[in-house]
Amino acid sequence: MDRPSGQVEQPLNSLAELQLSDQTLDAILGRIGALALQTLPGWDAVGASVVERDRVATFGTSDERINPVDQAQYDGGGGPCLDSITDGQFKYFNGDDIEPRWRQFAEVAADAEVYSVASFPLKLDGEVMGALNLYSRERDALRNGQREEGMLFAAQAAVTLANAKALIEGGEKVDQLEEALETRTMIGQATGLLMAQEGLSSDEAFQKLVQVSQNSNLKLRDIAQRYVAGWETKARRTQDT
Repeated sequence: MDRPSGQVEQPLNSLAELQLSDQTLDAILGRIGALALQTLPGWDAVGASVVERDRVATFGTSDERINPVDQAQYDGGGGPCLDSITDGQFKYFNGDDIEPRWRQFAEVAADAEVYSVASFPLKLDGEVMGALNLYSRERDALRNGQREEGMLFAAQAAVTLANAKALIEGGEKVDQLEEALETRTMIGQATGLLMAQEGLSSDEAFQKLVQVSQNSNLKLRDIAQRYVAGWETKARRTQDT
């Protein structure tokens, strides 16, 4: 087995220091891919196939021509990227040895001048989150030691990806909580205004908001916001006079 050349050390350090806050998953994977190209010279393009809920999608592509190559795998159900995710193993397409299940992918790849693909599983604690994929216009582009270097890099990249997804999902949950609190506050204000203006009980005021929401096919928060905004406008006019 070929040993890694040692060229992977600096990209690994950069990967470990990668800033994850305030970045999209696409941007983070784009940076991971750029470091992968430094680790494994001689490849033309890079991208990541990531499992998102019940589907696989491509992120962080360095060249738009590889998007249809990836999509051909997802549509056809076979190819190095997809198979690497399926069994968590390194997969290699050298441009000549085409498995029957890879034929649709290989035809689209040839149209995009992609004749080599190396796919490294992004796996952490037994869970495969995706695959880091490198592409080349050369046939049989994989050099000595690159499989081992790529696996080392992919192992660290999987940790970075897991951290990034946790951070992004955590931020989304915070945003959802803040939105829920804002909605509750807005509805509470509108309910209070209706109680004061129309002498309604709390339940009656809330039911009126619900009824208006249903009749107008608008969200309850939007209806509440209209009531509050209307009251504020009326209050300002009263003060001006």
